[in-house]
Amino acid sequence: MKKFHLRALSPQAAESLRLAGVQGFFWAAMAVGNYQSVYLQNNGFPAARFGLLNAIACAVSILAMTFWGAVSDKTGSVRKIVILTLTLGCGLYAFVPLIPTGQPYSSLLFLIIIPALSFFRTPMAPFVDNLTVRNCAEQGLNYGVIRSSGSFLFAITGVLVVNLLIPNLGITSTFWAMGLVMLVAITLTWFCHEPQGGGQRAKKTRSGSGELFRNPKFVTFLVFCFVFQMGMTFESGFMPYLMADLGIDSTNLGLLLSVKALMEIPFLFFIAKLRRRFKLHHLIMMGAALMALEALMFSLFVHTLPQLLMFAVLYGLGGGLWIGTSTNYIYELAPVHLRATAHGLFISVSQISGILSNLLGGVLFDLIGGKPFYSVVAGVFATSIVIFALSFSIKGKKSTPAPNAN
Repeated sequence: MKKFHLRALSPQAAESLRLAGVQGFFWAAMAVGNYQSVYLQNNGFPAARFGLLNAIACAVSILAMTFWGAVSDKTGSVRKIVILTLTLGCGLYAFVPLIPTGQPYSSLLFLIIIPALSFFRTPMAPFVDNLTVRNCAEQGLNYGVIRSSGSFLFAITGVLVVNLLIPNLGITSTFWAMGLVMLVAITLTWFCHEPQGGGQRAKKTRSGSGELFRNPKFVTFLVFCFVFQMGMTFESGFMPYLMADLGIDSTNLGLLLSVKALMEIPFLFFIAKLRRRFKLHHLIMMGAALMALEALMFSLFVHTLPQLLMFAVLYGLGGGLWIGTSTNYIYELAPVHLRATAHGLFISVSQISGILSNLLGGVLFDLIGGKPFYSVVAGVFATSIVIFALSFSIKGKKSTPAPNAN
């Protein structure tokens, strides 16, 4: 019987395993450290103040993405930026429980320190995906299968956190435990292939980004993303407050997120086949429709944790479609020499939307309460679908087909 050796794998198979490990342990770490909102809620943060904190963080995030993108272009290394942001983002995050609570100045400290940490934390996921997508495109790897490892380990880790870590060590343990899990992702990143051509592509994109704004379909997609991101921020950002309104222990947030992550896997795993059968924009609208339906069900029928988990399946399915299609749709609309710029604009629009939606969402939630708030969320998602559908009546420039990284 022949023994199996890693060195016997082809370079593509070995790189797929490394990238799957990075995605898997990155999202496992994010599942551990996903309790900031619960921690703040337990320390007397009302929804409106939580929204203000996240709005400030989004503003910092815009600066952070610009800064780290420029550093990546200058150094010509995405991999180094991933390692640096993961190390600093998780290392500093571990000290959040040391911020004094219950003092007159505590809220001000949270409003200053946590948004400051987003300078390192916000770029983590985009740059991990950047490393993965570009390597998949260059080497012909299956992005959907690789990314599904992140959803799978996120789901498993979320269950473990709810049932083992928090009951035994408390919410504060999630802040430092996140860093321990992230060490594995950082180590694997060190051995990943460095994508080529990033610096040269960035120089080209700075000269003609106006071409993107002359493409009506791309502009309409940015408008769609602005509204769609509002719905996503509303849905996820204020979930602990909905759970509190329903009398559900908010520490079950990890279980809810695990269900969502697990349901991302089917569409992610088969996204390549789906893309051959359906147009990308149809898949994107289907994802948004599933998210809208989840929010509507929350507003009408949810009273218990099992009901909450049952309808969260819809959001997870929609999320899998969104993750598997959004970047490729951007690349489909943008010329080859402007794809990096197009993706940067997409992220910036999402962050700007986050500022408005966090400010508005916190005030609105406190004003109308949990269930009515989620009916508004359903309406926001539905509005984004209508905006997106209108773009198909606009004749835009044809662009080069996107690389099939899926």
